[in-house]
Amino acid sequence: MQLAISLPDQMPNDQDSLLLSPSNMDVWQWLSAWPHWPLPQVVVCGAQGSGKTHMAQSLSGIYVSPKNYRQYDPLTLAQSRSLLIIDDYDQFDNESWLFHVYNLIKEHQGQAVYFGQKTPPIYPFKLPDLASRLRSLPCFTLQEPDDDLFRQLFKKELYNKGIICGDEIMEYIFRRFDRSYETIHSLVRLIDENTLQHQRSLTLPFFKEMLGEN
Repeated sequence: MQLAISLPDQMPNDQDSLLLSPSNMDVWQWLSAWPHWPLPQVVVCGAQGSGKTHMAQSLSGIYVSPKNYRQYDPLTLAQSRSLLIIDDYDQFDNESWLFHVYNLIKEHQGQAVYFGQKTPPIYPFKLPDLASRLRSLPCFTLQEPDDDLFRQLFKKELYNKGIICGDEIMEYIFRRFDRSYETIHSLVRLIDENTLQHQRSLTLPFFKEMLGEN
């Protein structure tokens, strides 16, 4: 038996640092229109690094993730009348908990958004009842970044590691790599590891050396 517990304070809004472009603007505009949604529950999916968690933490509601869900009673959440923000739904180790949340939100006419990397139709659920419920929901997909968002995210990720990226490196990347969140993730990791290991600043010749293109 689960005991009802007090609800957490509303999570801080993090909209100011959210990077937006045509590739993610439509999804964000829809989400940020809460509580004036025409739909009670929706799913938002996108690749790793696409800003799902950042969007989740920029909404006004109760944030629940695979790391903290055990402290929350589903009925208490549903009765709160707050927007329920479930991050990384496809990484939960307890699908029964999610199933109860879905049913209770529906019963109490609440609203919820489920963020994940995989869309419900392709995610291999263990619980058939949960699969049928989440697969029935509208699903919004965050597209791969356009040039502007790619540039902003790439420079931001490097800056967070104390690395400055010049425009000549960006142009070199644009000529040789696809615009994807995976590209950003892999190149930032490569640059971070090499600049730390060799104690060198990021320059175009050094970047080419990392790629084995000298």
